[in-house]
Formats: sequence, C-alpha cells, structure tokens
Amino acid sequence: MKKTDGTDLIIGTDGMTSAVISEFISPQKEAIELIKTEIETDSKKFNIETLLSKISEKARAAGSEKLCGLKKIELEKLRDDIENEIREKVSVHNTSHPSHSEIEKTNHNTFAKWIKNADREFPVEIFTTNYDYLLELALEKQQIPYFDGFVGSYKAFFCPEWIEADSPVKDWAKLWKLHGSLGWEQNEVKEIVRTSGVSGKAMIYPSFLKYDHSKKQPYLSYMDRLSYFLRQEDSVLFICGYSFGDEHINEIILTSLTRSRSSHVFIFKNSELAEKDFLSTEIAQKNSKVSVYAKRSAVIGCKFGDWRLASREDQLDFYKEDKPTTAKDWDGGGELSLGDFKEFAAFLSEFYRKHNAQK
Repeated sequence: MKKTDGTDLIIGTDGMTSAVISEFISPQKEAIELIKTEIETDSKKFNIETLLSKISEKARAAGSEKLCGLKKIELEKLRDDIENEIREKVSVHNTSHPSHSEIEKTNHNTFAKWIKNADREFPVEIFTTNYDYLLELALEKQQIPYFDGFVGSYKAFFCPEWIEADSPVKDWAKLWKLHGSLGWEQNEVKEIVRTSGVSGKAMIYPSFLKYDHSKKQPYLSYMDRLSYFLRQEDSVLFICGYSFGDEHINEIILTSLTRSRSSHVFIFKNSELAEKDFLSTEIAQKNSKVSVYAKRSAVIGCKFGDWRLASREDQLDFYKEDKPTTAKDWDGGGELSLGDFKEFAAFLSEFYRKHNAQK
C-alpha cells in the first residue's frame, strides 16, 4: 500500500530501523550508536531485530553498573520505547486513516478479490508475520468472512479448538497472524484478547525473545496449524515477502514437509538469489519439495539456475526480458517479478480472469 506521495505505507526492516532510531535523542541515541558498533563488530547486520536483541541482553546482564551509558532501568525503557515506535509505525489505519477508495487501490484488496472470486474446494489459509490491519481491511472491504482464532465482538476471546477443526468456518478465509496483531492485549487474568483498538501489548517484537514467546498461546496454535496445513497431502504453500529469518517458523515448515509425500512450498523472492545463499543451499537445494523463484534465478528440484526464455516469441506478463544491444546478444535472460506482492496479487487476479474466460 502506498501513501499519496508514492512512498510505502508499511516500510521494510531496513526502513523501519532507520525510521525508529531517528526518533531518539541523547543519551538513548548515543547508546544505540554504541550498540550498533558492537553488532557490526560481531559481523552481524544492524537492524531493528539485532538492536532489540542486544538491548534485551544488556538489560538482563546489567546490575548496578551502566552499559553503553545506560542503567538497567534505562535499557528496559529504551527497549519499550523502540517497541512503541514499531507499533506506531505499523498502525497505518490510525496514522494515515486509509479511506474506502484508498483501500480499493491496495495490493491487499487485489489479493482479497481473488480470494472472493476464485472457485476452490477448500478455504484459503493466510499465514502472516505482519502486525498491521491491511489484510483485515481488504477482506472486510470485499465482504469476505474470515476467522483468525478469536470469537466475540467486544473483547474477542481466543478459541484454539476451532483452529484445529475445519468447522464451523469451513467456507471462510482463515487468517493466522504468527507474530500477533496490533489489537491483541492481555487481560487481567493473562488471557490474550482481541479488541478493535491498538494495543500491541501481545505482539511478538523482533528480538531473540520471540522464540520463547512463540511457544505460548495463541502463537503455539498458529504454529501447529501451519504444521498441520503442510502435512496434508497435496497442500501448496506460496510464500511472498518472508525472508526466512525466523528459525522457529523455518523449522516448522521444513519438518512438516518431511511428513507429507506431496506437499510443496513455492518461495517468491523479490531480490537476487546466489547459488551459495542460505535460502538456496540450506533450504531449497536440500529439499525437492521447496522451490525458490527469485528475480534472476531459481532453485527447482534442488537445482540452481538462471532464468532464460526458450525463444524470443515467449512472452510472460510477470517476466521482464533483458534488452540486448543486438539480436545476436539475446539469451532469454530477464527478471521474474512475482516476488513483489503487488505483482503476485495481480498475477492471481489475471490468472483467475483468463481461466474463467476459457470456461
């Protein structure tokens, strides 16, 4: 989804990191710079996740001494302030107030239209690590009934037994938010409830602590559902926008695939893929049930290769062919665009339209 100035309404990890740390002044800013130096000295990438992880580690280790110029309570406050900034920046329905017409223009709305119109035997199940409400807004815009594991209207309560069952929502779309949502909070008896506001108090924020938090409800039931989904014969999971940076999710995906003879995972990557990349070597080249479609290369059937058109007559809407200087230089090379969620949603919509026209 874009703002009126053309910039992304929801920013990625690098953009989120820059946007969040720009909000701080000394002494917190100086502490962040010192922590950044430590992270990069350890040959790790500095981003919002490694920053929060390092702050949490220091808050645990700090006694009466200062670490990076901050006391224990100040480190804990810095962590809380960063989490509050993350929540604020993904609360797009509050900060930008997308109108009915703006929602109509979103990629999520294009995706929702496909869900609504396409014929299928089983309901679509959506697994997302995003906190925002963009999918909910799009599904409601298209008047698609969906189930997210919560039941009720005032303070909806979590109902894990309905996640495991195919009824009573067998014809609804199913939305599983693996890291929580803006509207989740804990009540006075520590139960997770969903409200119509923005709390974010039950979100799993990006840090090493997310692995412990994911073992609690409702996240545990969502992870179990992902495993169950992949263990069903002939299940197909399309992944778009996920970088495979969460080890607990990766483990569930790969372990579940070993327990099914015919399930498959298609990964669409909106960037380049090298033959020695982790996603290629450790996931796709070791498992024939995983295919990776990156911009200029792919791993299919455990084999790595670059994209090439078979002939100059071939034309694909989602493939941008390189322009050779001469006809002799043509080799069929180009870029696949399906790793871009906008292109992926448009592809689904166009595929349905063409399929329907042939009937």
